[in-house]
Amino acid sequence: MIKRFLYIVVFLFGCLNAQAQGYSYYEDTQFDMLQRQMYRIGVNTLHSSLRTYSLDELNAVFNVDSVLYAGFNKPASTSSPWRRFWQNFLWDDWLSWRKDGIYVAINPLFDFQVGKDGDRNTYINSRGFYLNGNLGKNFWFYMDFSENQADMTEYENHYADEYQAVAGQSSYKPMSSGYDYEIANGYIAFRIGKYLDFQIGKGKVFVGDGYRSLLLSDFATSYPMFKMNATFWNVKYMFMLSQLRGEPYYRRNFPSNNGRHTKYAFTHYLDLNFGGRVSVGIFENVVMCTWRVDGDHRSIDLEYINPFIILRPGEYNAGSPDKMLVGMNLSWNVAKWLTLHGQVMLNEFNGKELFGGDNFWSNKYGFLLGLKTFNLFRVDGLDMQMEYSRVRPFSYSQYDGMGTYTHNYQPLAHPLEANFHELVGIMQYRHKRLYMRGQVNIAKYGENMDFKNDSISYGKNPNIPSRRRNDDYGIKMFQGRSTNQMYAEAQIAWLINPRSRLNIALNFRYRHKENDVVDETSKHVSLALRWGLKSWYRDY
Repeated sequence: MIKRFLYIVVFLFGCLNAQAQGYSYYEDTQFDMLQRQMYRIGVNTLHSSLRTYSLDELNAVFNVDSVLYAGFNKPASTSSPWRRFWQNFLWDDWLSWRKDGIYVAINPLFDFQVGKDGDRNTYINSRGFYLNGNLGKNFWFYMDFSENQADMTEYENHYADEYQAVAGQSSYKPMSSGYDYEIANGYIAFRIGKYLDFQIGKGKVFVGDGYRSLLLSDFATSYPMFKMNATFWNVKYMFMLSQLRGEPYYRRNFPSNNGRHTKYAFTHYLDLNFGGRVSVGIFENVVMCTWRVDGDHRSIDLEYINPFIILRPGEYNAGSPDKMLVGMNLSWNVAKWLTLHGQVMLNEFNGKELFGGDNFWSNKYGFLLGLKTFNLFRVDGLDMQMEYSRVRPFSYSQYDGMGTYTHNYQPLAHPLEANFHELVGIMQYRHKRLYMRGQVNIAKYGENMDFKNDSISYGKNPNIPSRRRNDDYGIKMFQGRSTNQMYAEAQIAWLINPRSRLNIALNFRYRHKENDVVDETSKHVSLALRWGLKSWYRDY
C-alpha cells in the first residue's frame, strides 16, 4: 500500500513539472561502444560507476551518435520509401515517428543462434520487440518483450535447473529439450526541476567501473524498482527501492499456481567526483524479507523508505533482522589511456576478530582491483581490461537463507557468489563495423556438495543459511570442495546497425571445471544473428 501511494505521488508530481529524461540502452558486456569515452580525463563528472547512463548527461559531454557511428559514412536522407526503409535497417531505428514533440521508435528483438558443444547441438531462438520514445517534454519511456526457447551448453542447463531460472534471463517452463521463457522490461522516467529525476519500472542497475561488481551487478534477472537520482555540482546520489524474490511458497489448494516470497532491497549510492580524474562512491544496501522460516511476517519498515538517512541505524533499531551491505567504489583516470578502479565490500566484521588471525566466520568482506587501457600499443580502437576480485565465505549469506543478497536465487553481485577469487582479462578491438573480442577468466572457489540441501554450508552459495556453517572459527578461503575453473571466449562480429546493435557473430567458448570429483569441459562454437538483445554473462 505504501509503495503504491509513493508511486502515485511521484507520478502525478512528475506530470505537473517534468522534463524528458532518457536512459541509454547501449551498455553491453560485449558491444559497449560508449565506455571508452567515459574515462577521458575531465569527463568523469558523468559518474561512470552508475549504470545505466542518462543520455542527457552523456550528450552534454560527447555526442552519442558520433561515437556509435564512428568511422561510418551515414547516408543523407531520402524521399524514397524503399531506400528509407533500407537505411533505417542499416543505420537507425527500424520504424519511428516524430511529431509535435512526440517521438516513438520501435525495433525488432531477435537472437537466432545455432551451436555445437561437443556432440550436443545447442540453439537460442528469441523473438520480440522494444519500444522507446518520449511524449512531449514530460515523459521518456522504454519497454521490451521477448519470447524465447533455448537449449544451451550442459553447464548452463545445469545452472538453470539448480537456480530455477535461465542465468540472468527469467524463470522458465521446461521443454523436452531446453527451456521456454519470456522476458519483459520497461520503465517511465522523468525529471523534476534541474536536479532530480525518477524512474519507475523493471530492469537492472550496475554499480562499479569494472566488468564485475561486488556491490550490485546486472547478472541476476530483472526486478521491479523505483529509483531517484539527484545530480548537482560533481555529486550524484541514487536511492532505489527494489522488489526481489526469495524462497518459493506452495499453495495447498492450488498446487500448480505457486510463487516466491517477497523481499525488498533499499539501496543508497553517493558518487563524488574530484578534478575530473578521481571518483569516490559510497554504497549501502539493506535487504528486508517479509517472511521467515518460522512463519513470522513483516510489513515494509517505514524507516528504510526515507531516501536521505543512513540505513545502518534504522536496521539496528529494527533489531538487526535484515541483510546489511556497505562498500566503496574508487576510480582514477591516471592518463588519457589508463584508468584504475577498485571496490571494497563489507557485510559485517568484528574488528578484534579481524586481526586476531583465527578466521572468524562473520568477517565477511571482499575487494576488487582493476585497470582499463585504451588504444593499447597506440592502436586506435584496441582496448584492454584486467580485474582481480576476492570475496570471503558467507559474504552475501544470512542466518536463515531468506534475506540473502539474491533475486530468484541468483546473486545480485558477483556471479561466483562468495568464497572465491577470480582474475579476468579482456581485450577488444573495433574498426568501423568489425568487432573482435577475447576474454580469459581464471577462478578458484570452494563450493558445497549440493545446491541447497547440504547440512553444512561452506560459504559460497548464499541461498544456504549461514547458520549451517561448519564452525565459527577457522573459516578459510576455498573451504569445502576446492574447485579450479577456467573460462575463455573469442568472438568476431560484424556490426550491421550500431544503434540497434544488429550484428552477426561467430563465437567460441571454452570452460573447464575441475575438483576432486568433477572434471568437465565445454567447447562451444556458435553462430548468431542478433538484433537489440544484450549479451549474456556466460562466465560463471
